Amino acid sequence: MHNRVMSFSSQPSPNTPDHFAKPVTVRIADAVETLGYTTLVDWAMRLLSGETTPGAESDPDIKLLGGMEAIEPYMGRVWAGQALLHAWHHKAVDAVQGALTDDEWQVREVAAELVGHHKLTMVDDLVELLANDAYPQVRVAAANAIGATATPQHDTAIDRLQRLIMDPNTVLAAAAEDALGEIAKRHNRPDLAIASRY
Repeated sequence: MHNRVMSFSSQPSPNTPDHFAKPVTVRIADAVETLGYTTLVDWAMRLLSGETTPGAESDPDIKLLGGMEAIEPYMGRVWAGQALLHAWHHKAVDAVQGALTDDEWQVREVAAELVGHHKLTMVDDLVELLANDAYPQVRVAAANAIGATATPQHDTAIDRLQRLIMDPNTVLAAAAEDALGEIAKRHNRPDLAIASRY
């Protein structure tokens, strides 16, 4: 029997890309400093909408967003979405709405996060994801975004969240319960919140 000693370091390896060494907020702050806010947001909008791809000749280096060489093409859209969480302009709304129906689940997930984070009014699109997306990560992000943006008048959203409370996926059920709690709190409607089972 061999005893192996494992050591862990908080210092990044020289071979570790910045994507793993720096938090998103630091990467985006560095990108804003390097490119300027407007240029970064414009580039992120074009990446998210698919108008450009990482490595396009006239665009900045994807490494500014934490990206790496030889990646799946959709990852540029994911990193663009992460950038827009921290550097936003209202003109990005159309790119976000389009990303909610992207072929890649990771892009739909970050798009739903953007809707919730920036309080965009896309409840119907979110309900569609919540009801029909095959990926639980997307459905959880949609539930969280509904919690941040829906009102008690969004009957379909409320109904869909209430039905998910007993979902076998406990993470999704908890997200639905939290979303109802957020809507109840924001609109002073305690009747919408689910009573704690504990």
